[in-house]
Amino acid sequence: MNLTIREFRVFRAVYELRSFSAAAQAMHMTQSAVSKLCQEMETKVGSRLFERSTRRVEPTLWGHHLYGYACEILGTMEVAERTLRGLASLDVGEISVAASPMMMHGLLIEPVRALHSRHPGLRIELHERSTDATIEHVINGKADFGLVSLTQSHPRLRVEPLYNEHMHAVFSADHPLAGKRRVTWEQLAPYPHVSLHTDFGVRRTVDGVYQQKGLDYVSNLQSGTVLTALGLVKAGLGVTVQPGYIVGFAKELGLQTRKLPDAGYTHPISLIRRWNAQLSPAAEALVEALKARL
Repeated sequence: MNLTIREFRVFRAVYELRSFSAAAQAMHMTQSAVSKLCQEMETKVGSRLFERSTRRVEPTLWGHHLYGYACEILGTMEVAERTLRGLASLDVGEISVAASPMMMHGLLIEPVRALHSRHPGLRIELHERSTDATIEHVINGKADFGLVSLTQSHPRLRVEPLYNEHMHAVFSADHPLAGKRRVTWEQLAPYPHVSLHTDFGVRRTVDGVYQQKGLDYVSNLQSGTVLTALGLVKAGLGVTVQPGYIVGFAKELGLQTRKLPDAGYTHPISLIRRWNAQLSPAAEALVEALKARL
């Protein structure tokens, strides 16, 4: 089909933004040029990639299938570009990292600060994403590496376990549990929980522990960020269970935390990278700073 890298990049922008005008703006092109390029791609492919309407652009079945291949090809190119740019000097290199917002706050700020103080010209891009979105960012080359709760193998990733995180109960200062020095899973279960969505590894760990212990818990409030979950807890709307790297932040909000007993169900923190990609010197330096911090 002789599709070009430029065509793949424009196609990806249209697919993700669902708009020719938004894609044109993102690619610094005219809308007519974007539309013409997509039409040329459709001629090469032999089928329509998008259904156009006056209000929205929707990918066809062909478009959905091509998107995965486009991300694979562009991801490889973008990782290669970042790696090659950083070979000459760390000060002109680039790093792209993905992790959950609280993992960024609790685990990566100090390593980023340490590296940036030594190499102020280094460009570091941080993507705050859920566990599943972090995995996709790394697979598609949008991030050099990611931090997630994952231990099982993945056909398109190299998974390097770093450590097992302890889980902590978090509740307001006036909660009935605030008077206890130690809190167990059994004591915590009866109280209403504020949970993260199921695309977060933390939620899957919490569900796994309660299921393994044969305990039921009620979660009528679910959030897409730990910050919102902690805000709801502070407002007295329930308790939450979170990893240890959020403890310092939770205490800054005036919340109480208690380390929960090990339950035989771990919350592993792993570093992930594309299975076929070599980290740039800059990315390797950040990984080493992270490991030193841990």
